[in-house]
Amino acid sequence: MTRYILKPILWNALGYRRPGGYRATSGYPSDTGYGHEEWNNSDALGFVHAGAQWRAFHTEGIGDLTPDSDCVVLLYASHDGLQQLVGIVGGARYLGRDESRAERLGLVDRLQLDGLSADAWSVDLVRTRYRDDQAAFMADWSNDLHWIPNWRCSAETFLWLDDPVTLDARELRGTKKLLTMFGRHTELTAKEAAAFIDCVPESGRLPAWHRIRALVTDADGGERTQDLKALSRRKDLTTTTRTRLVDARLGQGRYRTDLERRWDGRCAVTGCAVREVLRASHVKAWRPSNDRERLDAANGLLLSADIDALFDRGLASFADDGRMLLSERLTAADRDVLRVPSPLRRALTADEVPYMAVHRQRFGFGR
Repeated sequence: MTRYILKPILWNALGYRRPGGYRATSGYPSDTGYGHEEWNNSDALGFVHAGAQWRAFHTEGIGDLTPDSDCVVLLYASHDGLQQLVGIVGGARYLGRDESRAERLGLVDRLQLDGLSADAWSVDLVRTRYRDDQAAFMADWSNDLHWIPNWRCSAETFLWLDDPVTLDARELRGTKKLLTMFGRHTELTAKEAAAFIDCVPESGRLPAWHRIRALVTDADGGERTQDLKALSRRKDLTTTTRTRLVDARLGQGRYRTDLERRWDGRCAVTGCAVREVLRASHVKAWRPSNDRERLDAANGLLLSADIDALFDRGLASFADDGRMLLSERLTAADRDVLRVPSPLRRALTADEVPYMAVHRQRFGFGR
């Protein structure tokens, strides 16, 4: 289950590429003159793993998260009487627990993060906090360095805003202001998270924004809950079949495994292999399908979240040869931002063709 985390971080006026010398009133930045999050938008925190682009980033700790928690993280900063959204991350995995220390240390070495110490020591406020004692600074730096990469995510779902977005706490949360203590966070519902994400103006809605927004949007969430309840009430199902059907409705279990095998573990369109942002989507919708069709991997596509959102809502479909068909509702600007049309990585197989024909018919596409 995805968790939606609203997290305060230290303000940085330099685009979060290096420490900016902003004076904090509490927490680690108050003691040291800088925060580990001040490199969140630095190229130094990008890396390649298994052929895919990844990002590391930092927030203060969140105690009940584990590396298995799938998170959408909204990062904001308070300064000069404002509270501004500065970054949005989807499919994020938390590395702040003791059991992830080895992974953090590995990232520190791999990214050569020790070299960032010069960025911090060059800041007047840092030298003031340490009374120009560089040895004392380096001792603390070495001890705390492994905390910089305490999150990781796909680079495709990492959005840092060139122009921070001012937030209205009363409108968004019904409160005078959002939390300001770096060690705290607010848990949001998907609907609440979407409201924050939608504060980003059109000019800031880059492809990563659309991917993250698709992760948050669950148009059939209520319908899916009804479908799961209907499965729980059926008397004609064995325990094994019921479990398989529930997994299939959630896009998990054997159904997902079969789809991953069919599409080599990659998005059928983009080739993205980051499992956290891939969705196992039915082609012929769940309700008009029978149980055999619901469990049939030929009735499915493995899609990245943004492409899945287009497909699920009938804004895109596919011809038998794999060409992407787009709804006229998508403007030329929309298509440019989303980088569509883009075909399937292969033509449909004979057992996939009938399902896609149903999808095209349902949403009014030609062949």
